[in-house]
Amino acid sequence: MLRSRDMGRSIAVRRWTNTALECYKRGCVCEGCFYTDFFNGTSQRCQMKASVLELVRVLGKPNVELQQVLVD
Repeated sequence: MLRSRDMGRSIAVRRWTNTALECYKRGCVCEGCFYTDFFNGTSQRCQMKASVLELVRVLGKPNVELQQVLVD
């Protein structure tokens, strides 16, 4: 079953992959991500955010520690 999202299409998800976990830990913020350079200069866009949203919806949040920013 394909799900349509504003940022793209997501495939049926089965498990959290390492790349999906890294995207989740970054808060799905593309700026500074390794794959940003990969998609520069192409008409394609990264679909990982749509996949992460679908993973959270279907499987729930992963059991990982999120980065915390401390502000003085």
